[in-house]
Amino acid sequence: ISCMLRGAYDILNHLEKKLNIGVGQTTDDGKFTLKEFECLGACIGAPMMQLNKDYHENLTTERVDSILDQLS
Repeated sequence: ISCMLRGAYDILNHLEKKLNIGVGQTTDDGKFTLKEFECLGACIGAPMMQLNKDYHENLTTERVDSILDQLS
């Protein structure tokens, strides 16, 4: 609920547009698969996402862009 209340669906929509995939899909280059989970237990840092084994918390669309740009 913490993630939902703090804009998780805005982040998810942004990721879908940025990566050009939907939930459950993988990018053409195989680099990203977008999955939605009910809870990863990081309520205090909501909204958050996990990339490999790293948690990224207190997300904004700008922070998501920065994280993804560092991986490109």
